[in-house]
Amino acid sequence: MTRYMRAIDLDSWLRDPRINERGFAHRWKSQVAGGNGEDAFISLVEQHLHPDSDLLDVGCGHGELTLTLASRCRSIVGIERDPGYFKLANELAAERGVTNIRFFQVNLAGPDEPDRPFAGIPLPDASIDLIINRRGPILRRYLVEAIRVTRQGAAIVGLHPTGNATPPPWRGELPDAFQDVFNFMPFEQVATWVTEPLDAAGISDYSLWWIDVPEFLRDTHELYERLAVFTNLPTSTTPPRQPGDELPVVPPYEQVEAQLQSLFSHHTTPDGLVVRHCRLLWQAILRS
Repeated sequence: MTRYMRAIDLDSWLRDPRINERGFAHRWKSQVAGGNGEDAFISLVEQHLHPDSDLLDVGCGHGELTLTLASRCRSIVGIERDPGYFKLANELAAERGVTNIRFFQVNLAGPDEPDRPFAGIPLPDASIDLIINRRGPILRRYLVEAIRVTRQGAAIVGLHPTGNATPPPWRGELPDAFQDVFNFMPFEQVATWVTEPLDAAGISDYSLWWIDVPEFLRDTHELYERLAVFTNLPTSTTPPRQPGDELPVVPPYEQVEAQLQSLFSHHTTPDGLVVRHCRLLWQAILRS
């Protein structure tokens, strides 16, 4: 078992304070077993990756994966909706001297999205060989445009977090504030995120994998921080997301420490307390 396996950017925030402040930050320590979805995703991407490939990274965040792959292809484009991530991605590319990369700020919306205007991908027709989507937008928001910008034989490779696996047996021992943090979505439901738009577009050459991801938490404070992420709320020590935010916070650690310690002592394994997640890994050939 190795920490994070091959997840590209989970520790970059430790090396660069800008990523901690404006990009992705993984603020608790844990271990993830092999086959965690991240490594499987990268391995699948590598099967389609060639030095003369032109890539598109959909929902690229601050561009860590985009920048990592730039040296292994002819060109790569990252599109991201968040202006802060977009600005940071361009800063990182300039500092690293990467010249075959472009970033665009695009809030993708499909033609069937009634709540916001359709947003296209700012690339010419038939200009992309491989699209990657690592925790990015769902397929229906960009499939029409993806088909337009891809060449013959082009593929999409995607990885989506899909919530937890079945709730752990110790959920009932959690403090009240954390009782509802585990949301299980069955494969049949999650798969429709991919299969429904592909089937509607007449694309049948696709594969999906449902990956069980055990994460091991080593002490009660790690458990507390992880539970706070599940609630999608800040802890009492987390700075506000934006000036003026008035979001509720989870209970202070000291208030729930004894209860978490009791849970931990009864259910921990030699590797730590196990929390299971699911990932949907998929690929589709758009122009076979």
